[in-house]
Amino acid sequence: MRSTVVVVLLIFMLAAALCSTARADAGDASGNPVGPRHKAIAAGNLALNPTDIIAVYRPFDQQAVAIYIGRPGQSIQAIIIKDQREAANVFKDIWDNIEVTKDPGEDDTRPLTRMRPKDNDRASATLIVNVQRILAVSWDPDHRHVHVYLDKLLANETLTDPNGDGDGAPYLEIQNIHEAAEAVMAAFKACLLRK
Repeated sequence: MRSTVVVVLLIFMLAAALCSTARADAGDASGNPVGPRHKAIAAGNLALNPTDIIAVYRPFDQQAVAIYIGRPGQSIQAIIIKDQREAANVFKDIWDNIEVTKDPGEDDTRPLTRMRPKDNDRASATLIVNVQRILAVSWDPDHRHVHVYLDKLLANETLTDPNGDGDGAPYLEIQNIHEAAEAVMAAFKACLLRK
């Protein structure tokens, strides 16, 4: 009798654990999918969920870094780090984190991609993105920069410029200084053409 009670209790505990996991992966109270849970990562003075990172953008002058975060279907928020040393640490920590960041064309579940082909000079490293959240990458007519359009909810939103120049734009603009824009376009093509 006692062993039957113990077995029944174990079955109920197992069922409760499975139901709570299924509910967490299925969505929140409003029905929006939450997605798989991931361990937070530390980058400089930040701790954040890597699946919520849409892009980490460092303009060529490297004075500031913008981390754009948001869940699918929700608006994008920007974390701007203006201190040059701290900004460099955040970018480097995310770039070098092999648990969540991969090279273009690698087909695995890591959410972030370094937007620079392996053979390019690291000086051209300006962007880390969740490729699933990029809508398009386009060259301007004279190939001086590329525009990276990110997934977001509101059509009138603009992305904050990490250096505070201007009011922002509905895209990230990567200048082709030291072929940084070419590196981003080549990396995006490698992600699209992977087998």
